[in-house]
Amino acid sequence: MHTRRRRPISVGFLLASLIFASAHRLSAQAAAPSPPNQPPLPPATKLEGFKPAAGSVVTFGYNNLGEIGNILEGASVDVREMRDAQGNLVRGLVVEVRESQYRRERSFVDADEIPELLKALDALLGVSTNPTSFENFEVRYTTRGEMRLTAYNSRRGEIRYAVQAGRLVAAQQTDLKAEDMRRLRAMFQGAFDKLNSAGTLR
Repeated sequence: MHTRRRRPISVGFLLASLIFASAHRLSAQAAAPSPPNQPPLPPATKLEGFKPAAGSVVTFGYNNLGEIGNILEGASVDVREMRDAQGNLVRGLVVEVRESQYRRERSFVDADEIPELLKALDALLGVSTNPTSFENFEVRYTTRGEMRLTAYNSRRGEIRYAVQAGRLVAAQQTDLKAEDMRRLRAMFQGAFDKLNSAGTLR
């Protein structure tokens, strides 16, 4: 019985087919509508909402108060003041959280929020045992600008902390120890003292 031998497929034909298929996929992706951009959130704080008119002179002063972690992962705090030529003035602090080298987000805290922020952080540092009847817990505090501080229990049953910043997209640092949070509190206290000396909090 005579069997027909299959004709070998040429390498050129295979390459041409792959190029055509790849080009077809790219054109289909280009034709597909991209997801609509999410509209920006309205300002939650005076600092975030400070938008001087175009062409106006703006004065911006700030102090870097310190950081926890390292240049790639951690959190930093600065206290700032912004003023325009019309006399509009905003003051407060900014917390930047670096989750990785690709993700860093900021939250703004107005001057009038800082006293409650200090009290809340003291309350979180005072958590020494699970305050619930469940295996796991979180105790949270969130500012108007969605900077969140959390105390929680780790898998080993130890109290750990997290700090999160950002509104539309968030960045966070977890598994922080009490000493990290005490350093963060010292930065918040430094902001309070600076703004109080400037007369903002009186």
